[in-house]
Amino acid sequence: MKPPAGAQKGMALVDALIASAVLGIGLAGTTQLALKTFQSATDNRQHTVAHLLAQEAMDCWQAQGKSCPVQDDILIHGIRYQRKMLSTPRPDGLVIDLQVSVTWAGAGELPQPSGTRAGVGQGHILWHSSASAIPLWLGVSSP
Repeated sequence: MKPPAGAQKGMALVDALIASAVLGIGLAGTTQLALKTFQSATDNRQHTVAHLLAQEAMDCWQAQGKSCPVQDDILIHGIRYQRKMLSTPRPDGLVIDLQVSVTWAGAGELPQPSGTRAGVGQGHILWHSSASAIPLWLGVSSP
């Protein structure tokens, strides 16, 4: 027995609307996942650049000593990084403590005023090391 012809009218439209809603929810989830992935990749790149800048500052200080800049601003890929170096001799005078700080504002965000702590959307790394205050060549005699 066949159902009456009027009972099936509009069912294709309802099916299409439900399928469109399911597809829309799936696309929204995929879009959110892609945006989070891009943001994570950007954050990782900025953090890697900051680590390289801190390493460069440590290497400069260990190779050249006090002739390295104590503070500098560097613009890389549209992001401004602020690097500060601090060397503090210990009381015995034999060891110098080194500290390198690199701060940066995330992409599309305003940098914080100097002297403030890292806020939301701002990256900050801090490296510590120590070096002997006695030059390596001291006490070495030539043959």
